Amino acid sequence: MDTNSGHRLFRLSLLNPKSFNTFTWIPDGALVTNAGGNIAYSGSWSDLPREYKILPVVSHENSVALPGFIDLHVHLPQFHARGKFGKDLLSWLHGVIFPVEAAFANPDVARRVAKSFFTSLAMHGTTTAMVLVSVHEEATDIAFEEARRSGLRVVMGKVNMDTDCPEDLRESTRESLAATERLIGKWHRATDKLWYAVTPRYALSCSEELLRGCAELAARSGTYIQTHINETIEEIEAVRERFRSSYTELYKRAGLLGMRSVLAHNVHPEEAELELLKRTDTAVAHCPDANLFLGSGKFDLEKHLQHGIRFGLGTDVGAGTSLSMLRTMRAMTYVQGRSLHPAGPLYAATLGGAVALGLEDNIGSLDAGKHADFVIMDFTTMDADIHDLSAADAAAAVVYRADPRAVRGVHIGGAHIYSRAEPVTGES
Repeated sequence: MDTNSGHRLFRLSLLNPKSFNTFTWIPDGALVTNAGGNIAYSGSWSDLPREYKILPVVSHENSVALPGFIDLHVHLPQFHARGKFGKDLLSWLHGVIFPVEAAFANPDVARRVAKSFFTSLAMHGTTTAMVLVSVHEEATDIAFEEARRSGLRVVMGKVNMDTDCPEDLRESTRESLAATERLIGKWHRATDKLWYAVTPRYALSCSEELLRGCAELAARSGTYIQTHINETIEEIEAVRERFRSSYTELYKRAGLLGMRSVLAHNVHPEEAELELLKRTDTAVAHCPDANLFLGSGKFDLEKHLQHGIRFGLGTDVGAGTSLSMLRTMRAMTYVQGRSLHPAGPLYAATLGGAVALGLEDNIGSLDAGKHADFVIMDFTTMDADIHDLSAADAAAAVVYRADPRAVRGVHIGGAHIYSRAEPVTGES
């Protein structure tokens, strides 16, 4: 019996994140995937085990494999609203975004946008995404159908809102929770690539009763929780005035903090809030492109690192202007106002997102045994030659020079879900 049946062998460079400060770079690398969709070998070509040398070689010249990108915060209904002007978060939300999301009451709109959205994620090299839909149960059901068809790994949920939003988006507290529970029953872990995230939109659009109900439902069902926190000063002041507490204390009181919770932004936290996030092991989605677009402020990278808070990157489309995690990695540097070593953004866009989701044993790096989720990127589009690059220069080319044209192929669980051009195939 052929023990290598279903295996595939790729010859190309490998860029593999290890931590916020470290990665491995193998200019002449080999990647072997098996029939189960996992990585069987990841390392140098010269060290390739003998049993794999008989495999046909899929060779990608002047190209690199790196882990599939993990978008930790993105709004599906806002896909076609990216770049629409709004002078600040709250006026943009009420004047631009809520009308866009109201259109998702129409299932034809929901289907059309969802198809485009998931296709575009794959084209940009994203293999896992944490997604917010609209308040509409049917639209969310449709989004899960399209997510399943796409082959991506998706954590997703309908938005919950029962106050401070337009009448056509406002739900009763009871119906919001009932619809969420029905969706959880149908979609949470419906496949090995789908998870549900209970999604109270943000504090100002939810009663405290709804926040508590969301937390109780997530705890009972074992789902993720996703929401927003501390994005702008104006928003934070409104939260304090209404709820008489900090954003983070409110979420703690409601039961929304914990190791399966991912909070977007956290641009303006107090020291006590950072300590509380660490103590509850709550993760953060840093969305630098969106923060720049809306002028929300500067994410305090050093303090999140010092407190050991798990975090990754989110495009936050539509305040984020692109589904490209390449652009988001660059924005991570721009919002800091200084140059970051490329190891940091690379980690945040891949392994950091996996850690934030508690999935680091399965995705986020090219280590043997993990799912074969990887992106192949073409250095030719970056006007670079792999043979001329140091490790740091290779990582910098990906983080600071690449654009979506560089994405040559995308694999999830070993399945080839997107290809810009067919590779050269030959014998070893």
